[in-house]
Amino acid sequence: MEYILYIFKFLYRIRWWLILGTLSITILAIIGTKHLSKQYSVNCLVYTGVVSGYSLEKEGTDVYAIAQNSIDNIINIIKSEGTLQNVCLRLYARCLINGNPNRDNNFIQASNYRMIYNHLKNSPQGKVILRLINKKSEDATYNNFLRYYNSSKNNYLYGFFHYNMPHFCYNDLQRITVEREGNSDLLKISYNDTDPGIAYNTLLIISKEFVNEYSAIRYGQTDKVIEYFKQQLDIIGRDLHGQEDDLTAYNISKKVINYTDETKEIAAVNKEFELRHQDALLLYSSSKSALQELEKQMNSNAKQYLTNMEFLNKLRKVSELQAKVSEGEILPNNSNENLNLNKIELSKAQNDLSAVTTKYQKHQYTKEGIAKDNIVDNWLEELINYEKSKADLKVMDKARRELNERYVFFAPVGSTIKRKERGINFTESNYLSLLKSYDDALMRKKNLEMTSATLKVLTPPAYPLSSIGGVRKKIVLAACVGSFLFILGFLLLLELIDQTLRDTIRARRITNLPILGSFPRKSVFQYRNYDTICSEIATKYLSSSILRFFTKHRENQPYIVNFISTECSTGKSYLAEKLSTYWTSIGLKVCIVSYKKDFNPNSKNYILAKNITDLYHPQDENIVIVEYPNLQSNNIPSELLQQANMNLIITRADHGWKSNDNILVKALKEQIGNAPLYLYLNQASRDEVQNYTGMLPPYTFFRKMMYRYSQLALTEHSNGIRPSVQEVSIKENDEDEEE
Repeated sequence: MEYILYIFKFLYRIRWWLILGTLSITILAIIGTKHLSKQYSVNCLVYTGVVSGYSLEKEGTDVYAIAQNSIDNIINIIKSEGTLQNVCLRLYARCLINGNPNRDNNFIQASNYRMIYNHLKNSPQGKVILRLINKKSEDATYNNFLRYYNSSKNNYLYGFFHYNMPHFCYNDLQRITVEREGNSDLLKISYNDTDPGIAYNTLLIISKEFVNEYSAIRYGQTDKVIEYFKQQLDIIGRDLHGQEDDLTAYNISKKVINYTDETKEIAAVNKEFELRHQDALLLYSSSKSALQELEKQMNSNAKQYLTNMEFLNKLRKVSELQAKVSEGEILPNNSNENLNLNKIELSKAQNDLSAVTTKYQKHQYTKEGIAKDNIVDNWLEELINYEKSKADLKVMDKARRELNERYVFFAPVGSTIKRKERGINFTESNYLSLLKSYDDALMRKKNLEMTSATLKVLTPPAYPLSSIGGVRKKIVLAACVGSFLFILGFLLLLELIDQTLRDTIRARRITNLPILGSFPRKSVFQYRNYDTICSEIATKYLSSSILRFFTKHRENQPYIVNFISTECSTGKSYLAEKLSTYWTSIGLKVCIVSYKKDFNPNSKNYILAKNITDLYHPQDENIVIVEYPNLQSNNIPSELLQQANMNLIITRADHGWKSNDNILVKALKEQIGNAPLYLYLNQASRDEVQNYTGMLPPYTFFRKMMYRYSQLALTEHSNGIRPSVQEVSIKENDEDEEE
């Protein structure tokens, strides 16, 4: 509560600074904006369609993020330097073509036209640029300006855009604002300018220019990507066709139709060949062994038979036919008809061979008891088997050589074909990947075409017929509020860092001492007739505050009040006199003991004093007021401080509390011990003194109301305000004087 009251008092104290300072700056703002140019506002509404419009983007993409990004891109493109540069050049061309130096029109005011025309005419490049103006075509003039424009400080158009040329420069065009209407597809473009024609045409140009810029940027990127993918597809496509043709030519040159099936067939033939080779080899070995055994058992007649020419011819024919049959069965190169004929002839030859052998059989049994015809038959059978297996082995040896040749042929062919197929597969995968990217790029371009097609100006700019109000008011209001806040902030900062005591709250916070009261300073103007009364009231309050501490004293000694100060000229003597006069008037015996006349603060007696009687000769005083020298120059004996009923530090409210004051008070507290020590503010304001004494005169109705509100008695009834004791006593004194 105390700090709330302090804040109100602070505001009340600086009221004139706030009122007069704010009023002065506001008046200056009013005077300064008296000739302020009128502002004309133009706006238009653009539908983008990127949020709610149809999109060809793939499912799963963050559509909301894409929409937000698209909206941000459009806004940034509108406010980009490139777009504003094009707007500047086209606007400049339009104004130069359609402007009139003597009359305002819908393009530019006459004063602004004269300004830009004279500026151009008087420039070093004026004649060159004037020849670029085509009065019949704005587009031709704009294109001429674009060709002439370059980034050089000597280029007039470059400086015209980048320097501070009113209405046309980059800094002025940056005032174009683009705002999104909520979360919708709509963008509101606004522009304010002092020339209604320039404001209107600027927005009219930018509403078309940014669409072209947006399309050029988006299509330029997409077209380059599409062109790149198309070139790569053509290159890889030609490579793929070349690799496939090379593989086809290689298969034709090697006479390979299906390498996998052919190698499987060769493997199957090889497996069958191995089985038949094993059978033939087994048959060859067994028949050879059987022939040798049977020949051992044959007699001389039978052995002669083996050398018979007819028999040998028949045997040779059987062997030849057997070789042909075996070759036909193992190597299927001949037709089935030849194989069958060979088998028929072989069967006839075998029968002829058997008939030849029967003619030479003479004996029925051998010496071992075996029938001779059986031995010959068995021998003949084994001989046929032997010849057959022998022929089979010969044919198989030939087939083995052919199989080995086929393996030697197919082994490098297979690795080459697979290498070529891997190359084709790799090229094909690259081709398909590029084809997919190419398709995505085409889809992206179609989506951009749809997006750009939805960019439409719903509400075109309208020529402003009247200026917007409130610009001057806003400036004046801003100056008023800003000056008020600045003064308040400055004084508040000053209040926080200021070490001047001034009032009770600040004094208590700065000194960390209890405050006994305050004494008013003399008034300068309206209240100076009441200074005596106010000082008497403050003296009475000081007397009452001190008398409360007169509870006990030493026997045969008076009550003692010490007046102390940390520096000189604080008013100790004045307050001691006022207090002594008042106490004397009410019948108390008072003695003032001062360092100025009663004792020497630099003497031995003072420095070694143990009692107040060491400083003066006591009589029958009731109260002794001891005025000590300031603590900066002299010390006070501790016994004298501890004997006092009250130690009162007198300081001025309008003086600052310094660091050495804190040091002196800290040392003083250690000397005093438990004795009372208070701070008293001299030369305080009337408002501060009223916190202790109550309301001070004069007691007018207005001052009573102000005093009530200053004490936050906000709901107190005005009729219930009773006069204070001082007011009653003043009225009684006035009545006595009249009598």
